[in-house]
Amino acid sequence: MILSSRLGSAVAAGVPVLVLVSLGPVAGLAGSASLVIWPVSAVVGLLMALAFIELAAAFPHQTGGIGVLSARVWTPHSRVLAQIGQWSYWFGWSPALAINGVLVGGYLRDVVWPGAPAWTSLVAATAVLAASVTVNHYGMLRGARLQAALTALVAAGVVALLIGVLAGGRFHWSNLGPVAPPAGWTSGSGVIALAGGLFIAGWSAYGAELALSYGTEYRDGRQAADTVALVGLASVVAYALVPLVLLGALGVPALQDDPAIALAAVTPGSHSWAGSLVLGLLVLALLLCLNTVTISSSRTLFQMARNGSAWRFLGRLNKHGVPANALRFDLAVNVTLLLVVLAASRGRTTAVPISLLAAANVGYFIAVSVALLAAWKQARSAPRGHGAPRRVRPVLLRLAAAIAVVNLLLLATAGFAWGWLPLGTGVVILTAVVVLTTRGRKLRGSPLALGQDQRCMAWGSGLRTVTPAELASLHGPRTSLGEVAQP
Repeated sequence: MILSSRLGSAVAAGVPVLVLVSLGPVAGLAGSASLVIWPVSAVVGLLMALAFIELAAAFPHQTGGIGVLSARVWTPHSRVLAQIGQWSYWFGWSPALAINGVLVGGYLRDVVWPGAPAWTSLVAATAVLAASVTVNHYGMLRGARLQAALTALVAAGVVALLIGVLAGGRFHWSNLGPVAPPAGWTSGSGVIALAGGLFIAGWSAYGAELALSYGTEYRDGRQAADTVALVGLASVVAYALVPLVLLGALGVPALQDDPAIALAAVTPGSHSWAGSLVLGLLVLALLLCLNTVTISSSRTLFQMARNGSAWRFLGRLNKHGVPANALRFDLAVNVTLLLVVLAASRGRTTAVPISLLAAANVGYFIAVSVALLAAWKQARSAPRGHGAPRRVRPVLLRLAAAIAVVNLLLLATAGFAWGWLPLGTGVVILTAVVVLTTRGRKLRGSPLALGQDQRCMAWGSGLRTVTPAELASLHGPRTSLGEVAQP
């Protein structure tokens, strides 16, 4: 399939909805100052995404997202840094499957099996993850159509909910003021709250770059760039408007509740159907986010395997042109993760999302920082003038390096806000993953041996069969990444 910017935007539409996952924890930490944190994070995410467009333009035959793209820049200088960036990116996003799955499982248990034991949430979460993998196993078109349908339903529901809050007189300006962290802007605890809020918000608000994870499946590079910019702009609107309306309707204490309870509180309490409607809307939103990450994470593993940076079996496409082994690998990892985390939390599913999110965000912030520095470095060494693949202004790429430094500072101080145990857990898991995948390897590998029946994921290819002549011309000389140089 060749994606248009419209379908590509539908696939990435789960990014703006991710605000619902961490809206309550950020409000609980930073208070009404979260009204500033969310739009600022979304604007920074948009600027980052524009810088990443430059990186994608420099390597148009690479799918898998910014982790893979940055590795192309760093490998000649530091193969270890290239490997860390790639696996950090995968670790930053893949646990979102477990996070969204356990939330959906918990809500389904409350509706279908009220009072059932905690393990039923795990069963429901596993079923939801397996369903997403199954749909995407049969091709990008089905996954994109599912995303388009979910996007339409969620967008209509959220707009109706927000209009109902404003038209029903449930929005109160008094809930917003004063806009400041609990201890004030200049206090030590206030600074920690702001930094911690920006850290967790960044995991959601920086997500426009996910649209590059399936970059070679667009019709051309312009479609990919348009999609990234569109998702980034939609995120700015969503991350500014949704927290504002919900905080004005509920206030900080109520917003800290479980998302289903918080959203149900803004509906007319006299109607029993309102709570069920909100719960259904929340489940659809979480499924939208989950499917976005399912599609993107599998492409990351696929391209890493093709580049010799992951196990070779992850780089195989099935007859539908989908990296099915990578889909199944993500499923297995996240089901295992659910088992471990639920056991550690003694079945308290409400404690899972924020702890797991904080751990995964260690990898994500490392990955985006490495990729930002790669975009800056690539722009400095790229040819100038006619024919150069530059898409953004140089000043933005200089700003990318500064954003990378700020992100690393947020990562270094996040433990003060969210606790050092989740952050330490993220560091340990990420270190184990990198060591496990690189031990005994030269970090070069070799490209997969492609047969005549190998289906190709590249701009304009349409996932067709590649002929031997095309294969020879496409491959060219080998690079230090173990991948073939592309024209």
